[in-house]
Amino acid sequence: MSLELLRNLNPGIADLQPYEPGRSIDEVMLAYGHKEVVKLASNENPLGASPKALALLDRLPDSFHLYPDGNGTKLKKAIAHHEQLKPENIILGNGSNEILELVARAFLNPQSSAIASSHAFVVYKIVTQSSGARLIEVPTKDWGHDLKEFPTNIGDETKVIFIANPNNPTGTYNSHQEVLQLLERTPSSVLVVLDCAYFEYVDKSDYVDPFALLNQFDNLIVTKSFSKIQGLASVRIGYGIASQALIEVLNRIRQPFNVNSLAQELACEAIKDKEHIQNSVDLNSLEGAFLFNELEQLELECIPSVGNFISFKGSFNGQEMFTKLMEKGVIVRPIDSYDMPDFLRVTIGRHDENIRFLAELKGLL
Repeated sequence: MSLELLRNLNPGIADLQPYEPGRSIDEVMLAYGHKEVVKLASNENPLGASPKALALLDRLPDSFHLYPDGNGTKLKKAIAHHEQLKPENIILGNGSNEILELVARAFLNPQSSAIASSHAFVVYKIVTQSSGARLIEVPTKDWGHDLKEFPTNIGDETKVIFIANPNNPTGTYNSHQEVLQLLERTPSSVLVVLDCAYFEYVDKSDYVDPFALLNQFDNLIVTKSFSKIQGLASVRIGYGIASQALIEVLNRIRQPFNVNSLAQELACEAIKDKEHIQNSVDLNSLEGAFLFNELEQLELECIPSVGNFISFKGSFNGQEMFTKLMEKGVIVRPIDSYDMPDFLRVTIGRHDENIRFLAELKGLL
C-alpha cells in the first residue's frame, strides 16, 4: 500500500493494535488436535442462550429476504418494559460496542480528548484514537476506577468520559455515590458513558442505579449488552439508554439496519426470560466464589471481581501459561494489551469446566 495514503490516517490510528478476541474452540482444536476444549476466555454465559429465545429458531418466519425493522420497534418496546422507560430513550446497536463507536463519531475529533481509566475496556481507546482524539488514562486505585481523580483531568478539549462499571478485565466496580459525585463535578458539556455490560451479575447493595442518574443528568448514556447474561454474543446485540435528545442525535449517524432480524427476535425473548437470567446469576455467584477461593489457595494474586470473570497472576509468564493451558485443551485470556503483563483472565464457567481448568492449571504450576 502507498505510504502516501497511510499518511492520511486519523492521528492515533497508527498507534493502535487490532482488538484481539479470545481464541475460538475450533481454532484451538485444529492447532492442538483436541477433541474437546473448555473455553473460559471471553466472558460468555456458560449456560448458553435463553431456552425461550432458542425455541424461536424452530419457528422463524420465511422473511430472510426482507430487511430487518430499521427502528427495532418490537425490541425497543421489550427493552422499555424491562427497564421501565420509553422507547424514545433507547438506541439499538450491533453489540453495545457500536454504541461506544457512535458516541465517538458524534463527539470526538482531532481537537478533542476523552477520559478513561487505566486497565479499562480496550475499545474506549480504539474508538477514541480512531476518531483522531486523545485518550487520557487515569491511574487506577486498587485496580479500580479512581473516579475522584477523573475531574482533575477534564480540560476545555474534553468531550467524553468512559466508565466501565463493572470494568473488564479487572472486575472492579464503582458505587452509586462515586458515579454521582463524578457527574456532579463534570461539566454538562461533557458526555459520560456508563458501560454496564456486566450489570446483572453485580450483587452489591451500593452498586450504581443508572436510572436515578439518568433522571438527573442529561449528559449521561448507559450502555448494556445481550452478549453476557443473555448469552447472545454471536448475534451481536446491545443498546444504549439516554435522553430522547441524545438518542435522536446518535440515530442520525447510526447505520440503517444495523441490527439484524434474528438478533432482534432472539433478544425480545431473552430479555423476558427471567428464569434463565436468575439461573445465570446464581451459577456465577456460586462458581465465582468457588473459583476465587481455589485460585487463592494456589497462592495466586486475584483481583476481587463482581463480573463473570477473574483476573489473576502468579510466578509464571502469562503468555507461556496461556499457551500451555491451550495445549491442555483449556482456553483463558492473557491481558497484556491492558497493560497487565502476566495476568490471565478466566471466565467463571460451569462447575465441570472450572474443575477442568483448575486441574490443568495446578498441573502446570
